[in-house]
Amino acid sequence: MNRSDSSPGSLRRINLNLLYALDAILNASSLTEAGRQIRLSQPAMSVAFRKLRDQFNDELIVYPSGERMLTPLAEKLRPRVKKLLAQLDETFGLQLDFDPRTSRKTFHLSAPENLATMLLGRVVPTMLSEAQNIRVVVSSPGNTKQSELFEGGADLVIVPHSLLDPRFPATELMKDGLSCMVWDRHPTIQSTITQEQYLEARHASVSEAVYAAGPQNEILSQRNIVAMTGRYGTLPGLIIGTDLVATGSGWVLQYYASMFPVRVLKLPFPVELESVFAQWPDHRTNDPAHRWLMTHIDSFTATHRRAHKSTHKKT
Repeated sequence: MNRSDSSPGSLRRINLNLLYALDAILNASSLTEAGRQIRLSQPAMSVAFRKLRDQFNDELIVYPSGERMLTPLAEKLRPRVKKLLAQLDETFGLQLDFDPRTSRKTFHLSAPENLATMLLGRVVPTMLSEAQNIRVVVSSPGNTKQSELFEGGADLVIVPHSLLDPRFPATELMKDGLSCMVWDRHPTIQSTITQEQYLEARHASVSEAVYAAGPQNEILSQRNIVAMTGRYGTLPGLIIGTDLVATGSGWVLQYYASMFPVRVLKLPFPVELESVFAQWPDHRTNDPAHRWLMTHIDSFTATHRRAHKSTHKKT
């Protein structure tokens, strides 16, 4: 095919499946791995690779000194192919209507464990009760950026303000701050805790918890931490029946207090609040399925914002 021939007719003759092969080749560690990703056999992947090299008149992958490297053209192609595939998925997945009673859509949501617990742990069951045939996949973003999550198919990412990506649409869901939690039959701490009690106590902590920067960190750094966990979900088990004090997201701890024999207390020092946001790829903004999802999230956060204000006034 003459590469200078860019007429609509010539573009229609290009097999769009080659785009998926190209994306896999440009991002996988080997041709075998690329074929595995898109479920093509080794011979079929080799044929696709040969066609792509002919199409671009470029080797795409080279092995100087035995090390696999992308050619300069392949490096330029990689982000463009990602973007193009996202646009194709958007085009073929476009819906003017969304009926939760009949839809079989899969929602891919991403949030750190504490935010997943506090939001998705309550929102997802409500969604599933209304839409019997949908599927919801909730994952942790780890250190993955929003752009990469969206390229990987995420429909919605929930992040604290410190991790917000200004390139994507976002809406503030709520503000969250630290509280502490004790066993409801704690031997010395009842309905309040003093700063002296806090500093003298033995503490349980979440190793991956991220606290907003501020004066509170000076006090947090003085804690006598005797139990460390990598997951918020294990905090109740650590403190029930003990004299330990756990510090973490006020929203999450209140969630645990609704289910376990624990008590949530206001910290005896100023606490910095941090906004929590939902972000999504641009093309989801007017998608009716996205609007349905956000209706459920907004309903939950509005209810709990009112409860939070009421509790705050009492304290």
